[in-house]
Amino acid sequence: MKNNLATITLTDAQIENLEKMLNDFYRQTNVVWTMLITSSGHLLVQRGFTRTFDVLTIAALTCNIFNSTMELAHIIGEKNFSELLQEGERKSLYYMALDDNYLLVSLFDDRTIPGVVRVASEELSKNIKKILRIV
Repeated sequence: MKNNLATITLTDAQIENLEKMLNDFYRQTNVVWTMLITSSGHLLVQRGFTRTFDVLTIAALTCNIFNSTMELAHIIGEKNFSELLQEGERKSLYYMALDDNYLLVSLFDDRTIPGVVRVASEELSKNIKKILRIV
């Protein structure tokens, strides 16, 4: 991720559409929570159960982990790694880069199959790109 963001300006309609899409994704996949962040760690929208988590800290740490992974991709000769799955015993994180500036992150537990999150994230990312006008 390149962190080439200038000022992000979203209309009320864009925010409303993003919130609706994340809510639908949240219900469809049974994730604990999902969020759309910038590559610099700014939280744009989120859905799900977050009271027991410091979401802003998670957003900052997540973007740093993903940015480190992108550098690792470059070192081994890949353009990038657009997805990352971190599996734990009970909880897992799935990250998906929408482009160099936006990242979709989902936390799920052992009730959810990683493949379901991945496939649904791919579909969600297409719709988010339309709203954010990402080519």
